[in-house]
Amino acid sequence: MTAGRDQALRTLVEAWLGLRRIAPADEITIVHAEELRPGRPGLLDIVAQVGERRAHIVAGLRGVADEPHFLRAGEEAALGLLDDEHGLAVCTDALRDAQLAPLLLATVRGVETRPGPVAVLRDDDDSTVIDCGDRGDLMVFPWLIAGPRPDVDLMVALDEAGFNHVAAPLVRWVWEGHDLGVVQEPLADRSGGWALALTSLRDFYASGGSPEAAGGDFGAEARALGTMTARMHLALDSAFLRHHERVADWVDAAEATIAAADASLLEAPGVADLVKWIRESDGRLPVIRTHGDFHLGRTSRTDQGWVVCDCAPGGVLHGDSAPGRRTPLGDVADLLWSMHQASRVAAAERDPTGRLGLAALGQAWEARNRRAFVTGYLGTPGIGGLVGPDRDLVRRLVSFLELARSVRAS
Repeated sequence: MTAGRDQALRTLVEAWLGLRRIAPADEITIVHAEELRPGRPGLLDIVAQVGERRAHIVAGLRGVADEPHFLRAGEEAALGLLDDEHGLAVCTDALRDAQLAPLLLATVRGVETRPGPVAVLRDDDDSTVIDCGDRGDLMVFPWLIAGPRPDVDLMVALDEAGFNHVAAPLVRWVWEGHDLGVVQEPLADRSGGWALALTSLRDFYASGGSPEAAGGDFGAEARALGTMTARMHLALDSAFLRHHERVADWVDAAEATIAAADASLLEAPGVADLVKWIRESDGRLPVIRTHGDFHLGRTSRTDQGWVVCDCAPGGVLHGDSAPGRRTPLGDVADLLWSMHQASRVAAAERDPTGRLGLAALGQAWEARNRRAFVTGYLGTPGIGGLVGPDRDLVRRLVSFLELARSVRAS
């Protein structure tokens, strides 16, 4: 790579950092530059060392007379100019370009591009996800980690285990052992789990009465979501080796998390007795590879049922477990906490001042849907082997793990 071209690529990286509102780095080193698609329009894949992080940029190459159309109105996606063997090109962030984003998906899949709808589902420091309709979803990682990504490993493992509640990975896009992105099969007529819960709550807060009588009752969906969650855990148990740990160790880890964030929560009525009871149970139960941050926003409802639409972060460290392993009840606690968050958000949206006293309605909605979710989860054949037969222990563990979840950053 010539010095002039290297500098031109660094300029593109600097512009990309600016689009993401990241301060310019003192030093940028181009690690990899590959022409994914020659010509105009074209695609150039760039990996650059930016300080201590490794950035991944896909630049779109357009003719200087082209008129680009960006995915979100008013958004700037231009990166600068680049001169190559095809002449001068106007470079854009391909993931913000309505023509070049689906072209990238087709290129990674190795198929011909074709017209169709394009929409941004997610765009943050973890990933950019583009919905290309029946052509599939394109997920690209703007920052690379060393080795394979745990969330992609999780997605692949679920698919290989026969779990059909996840958008199957069609192509895993890798460079020198680093996950650059993934193309997933399309999901028809999806609705986000968080959005569905808020719709149910809005209807219920507007109508009052009982949650099951509201037009947007969520009970049947919550139960189906519980069943899907249990099936996910059974698939993960078959894909990754399980271990067994003392339940008391989980309590120690959760208690330490709570104490570090807000020790007063451990002094709330009933908490000390709850901790004492769980510790004295002196049981050992399986820990498995879990999702790790399983909330309503990680799920979608499709024509075929509930799916896990986002596998990030692909597990967390828990106590002395192997990386990414914990009791599956941790995911259950995450989802129940998410239901509580949804009821709070919908109440604040309808009654910012709190004058309407929606707390009782929110508690009723939560009670119905929490019960439905847990019923669906525990009623799934085989799940008892992962959570144990003692339903009282399950209930108390979930309650304490949910308290630990409440102090983690959202």
